[in-house]
Amino acid sequence: MSEQQGQVVAVAAEPGIPEVTDLPAGHVAGRLVALTVPDGEARFDAALDEQLDALRLWWPDGEGQFCWQLSENPDGTPLSTRTDVESFLDRSMLRETGPELPLVLFVSAHGLFSASARHYLKLPTTSDRRLLATAVPTAHIAYAALDSLAQHVLVILNMCESSAVGSELISLQGELDEGRKDSAVLNVLGTAVQGRPVLGAELAKLLRRAHQLVTTSEQIARPHLKMSEFTLLLHNAAESLEAERPRRRQPRKVSEQISVPEMLLTRWQHKVSPALPNPGYRPEPAVAEPGLQDVAASYRQLEYWMEKASGRLDQADGGWYFSGREQLNLQLVSFLHEPAGVRIVAGSAGSGKSALLGRLVTMSDRVFRDSDRYASALRCRPDTIPAVGAVTAALSARHRSAADALRQLTAELGCPAPPAGAGISAWQQVLEDFLLSPGEPVTVVIDSLDEAYEPGQFIAAVLAPFVSATRRHDPAAVASSSSSSADADAAFVPGPRPETGLTQARTVRLLLGVRSTRRTQASFDTGGTAPVGDLLAEITDRFPDAEVLHSDENPDSDIRAYVKALLQGQPHWSDAARAEAALTISEHAHGSFLNARLAVDQLRAHKDLGPRLLRSRTWLDGLSIGIAGLLRSDLHRLEREDGLPAAEALALLRAAAFAQGRGLAWGTVWPALAGAVLQMPLQHPDEKISRLLKSPLAGYLTSDHEDDRVVYRPAHEHLAQILRRWPADLKGTT
Repeated sequence: MSEQQGQVVAVAAEPGIPEVTDLPAGHVAGRLVALTVPDGEARFDAALDEQLDALRLWWPDGEGQFCWQLSENPDGTPLSTRTDVESFLDRSMLRETGPELPLVLFVSAHGLFSASARHYLKLPTTSDRRLLATAVPTAHIAYAALDSLAQHVLVILNMCESSAVGSELISLQGELDEGRKDSAVLNVLGTAVQGRPVLGAELAKLLRRAHQLVTTSEQIARPHLKMSEFTLLLHNAAESLEAERPRRRQPRKVSEQISVPEMLLTRWQHKVSPALPNPGYRPEPAVAEPGLQDVAASYRQLEYWMEKASGRLDQADGGWYFSGREQLNLQLVSFLHEPAGVRIVAGSAGSGKSALLGRLVTMSDRVFRDSDRYASALRCRPDTIPAVGAVTAALSARHRSAADALRQLTAELGCPAPPAGAGISAWQQVLEDFLLSPGEPVTVVIDSLDEAYEPGQFIAAVLAPFVSATRRHDPAAVASSSSSSADADAAFVPGPRPETGLTQARTVRLLLGVRSTRRTQASFDTGGTAPVGDLLAEITDRFPDAEVLHSDENPDSDIRAYVKALLQGQPHWSDAARAEAALTISEHAHGSFLNARLAVDQLRAHKDLGPRLLRSRTWLDGLSIGIAGLLRSDLHRLEREDGLPAAEALALLRAAAFAQGRGLAWGTVWPALAGAVLQMPLQHPDEKISRLLKSPLAGYLTSDHEDDRVVYRPAHEHLAQILRRWPADLKGTT
């Protein structure tokens, strides 16, 4: 959307990320010992330097990074004899590396596989007739690191036929202490299979291409990798490099293809190891003092609610544009002062339900209130600003199961967890016991109930513990409500009330966001529009005293205020032009703040031509269609200005809309799904996805994390539905 949009991943430039200068003096992330043996041949010796340069991409040396130790004799000459190697291993104190430092041992030299099935490091002075005296057993070098005190060890053996040492390493595991095998993570990588020579510049290319993958398409969202992930990256890098080689009429033999390094010990391959740093990881900024981080909202949680509340155009936009909605905000803030109860914010898609709840959640957060970044958000009527800490827990139900939501709520509220393996009724009981016990007031916000997995069951299971707690002022009503709740959720039977009685229980307030209708799963998947039930009615049946606030009643004046805020301070937009844009967009946006946001972003993107768009019949017709028309306009504009074909960009967006869970991972999944949508393979998919994420179309997406991966999905469920049924919303238009 807006031109400052970058790749939709974790924001790395926000305050709170520790820089190297913030680390304790002398701090290092680990140790890297490089044992390299030149052979005097210029090409091989140059390749050793290239390998070390590529290693620095993964294990950078310097203050706060890995401490490097390169092999050489005391006089500065390279190692050439068995004595030189053994002396270096002693001088480096490799075997004495302490448990606090991850250890990487890199060996790059010629090697050989003997008649006795032993693998040796071959030196310039090695005699094939006297291997025992003039060569060094490779397994002994590896075990100098593996049997050190370091808890995380990675050994990379870049030697001729180095994979052949695997059987020796496995047999020698019996010599390791059993406690070490249980507590440490020990990995060994061999770069050349039996019969293949040592990798030269080829290894440097593999490491660089794998680094490119892990910093772009793979997007693993944790600071360290597993060995299985690292070897998969190398495998994918080899495939990528192989695909770039000139084609032949006859396929290359396996022995002629790029070698793929393989792990030689598999016991620890699925354990995360600090010896395998993730260069693509971008940490979330700290949002609280260290002592409070366990109970504070995470940066990702705060950013989620902030994105909903701010009305910003994309994740790179730091502005706060929430405006209007004054009466609704007054009612919500007023609710926070009431003794107990339920409020429901309902309305049509894009009418700003999540924005209202998001504003309440973010403005009550202490970190948000203390941050200069968000200071402009507080320039509003004081009685529309909630007190700090007014919201105790908040979650989005989007693509969540009832069990997942109950676990998160109990964790955020500080409830004791039930025994491992307990069923959903046990989690309900834990939550209800907490809500009915004496304590500080509790306000819980749950948004997007209509987007949960099985929304009806979600409502019955997750909201059941709140029925008694939010109506405890009337014991008779509590009993009646508990009875009706049992009909909807027979699995949950409220437990005994606290001995202190209901009158001493804590104050409980519940705020909910929901569309008034929902779809069947079949219509949801296909984008059908026929309502099959009313979730709002289900909630009000459960909470008959709940007050419903409608976000889609008379929204035009609020949309006009929102448009003016988005255009405030933009070049070429006078007050008169802003007023004209506000009126025009509100007349064509059909009550949708989402449509208004997308329309304004197009006006801002066109810079000096923006005001002229207000008189373009084609543009106004697209705005009248809604999201579909605006998206079509953006697709064609991107094709003209960037050269990314509209059909391919649309296929990438539609692929994200069909993703389940929290979103779609890049890797190999997004290209494959986009190809299925496009009904043909997507050529150069990583390059096109990267262009998409740096283009204005990135504003149609938002990012999240799932299974330690960055994932992408449409920025709004209504947009996702339109993409899934595309081009149904464009029928009858040109």
